[in-house]
Amino acid sequence: MVNLPIVNAPYLSVNGLEISIVSNSLATINAGRARNSTNESDIILNSTVTLNTANRGLNGIDTGVITVSILYSLYLIGDSSLNNEAGVILSFDDSSPLLPAGYDMFRKIGYLRSDNAAHLTLGYFSGSSNERVFTYDSPQLTLVTAGNATSYTAVALTAGGSSLVPLVQNTLVTINYDFNPGAASRNLRLTSGNGSGGEVTITGQVASVHVTGNAQLVSRVNSDIPLIYYAVSNSGDAVAITVGGYRYTI
Repeated sequence: MVNLPIVNAPYLSVNGLEISIVSNSLATINAGRARNSTNESDIILNSTVTLNTANRGLNGIDTGVITVSILYSLYLIGDSSLNNEAGVILSFDDSSPLLPAGYDMFRKIGYLRSDNAAHLTLGYFSGSSNERVFTYDSPQLTLVTAGNATSYTAVALTAGGSSLVPLVQNTLVTINYDFNPGAASRNLRLTSGNGSGGEVTITGQVASVHVTGNAQLVSRVNSDIPLIYYAVSNSGDAVAITVGGYRYTI
């Protein structure tokens, strides 16, 4: 019998590359490695780098300048010839960045959002492999601030005309609610973008006493807008809905 070695085919692995937002314009990315987007080569970041949104090119934005209220994609980039050190780049393009001269590989590793002053929106990342979680430091307002629809109504998970969560179907999103029932025993119902209703039901016990909390729902992307749905039991009720964060896969 001939003993043949077991060869494990490469997969789109990620290790390390933890992200931290440290100021209005700076984020650090820890050392680590990831397969490139075509699953052909490893991109290895040997030490922590700092992304500066004021810069253009390597460890900055790929083109132009950072603008207000945009969810940017963050990429690890590399050079297959090994003539240039790996780094990162921020891009408006959700599928591929504009690469600096000398670079020919990339892999998306996360998202960074600008606020209405073109600063990085503060938040916190967790995870060091393919599954990551991002939590906003301050929950982000949607346009539903006093919603009183009694039939299921879409909630756009956007602010300033731009998405608050990745435009990926079935993204798990943390939704925060502040429900103000007009009378006892009225309820708020929340459902995922692909749901048929009633995934989460919140019941008010006392009139005009706010009920607050959060729920995990799955967003549906429709015309580049991520959606969930809500309904209240009476038009005399009101709910404010904010986005607390999201889970994503890289």
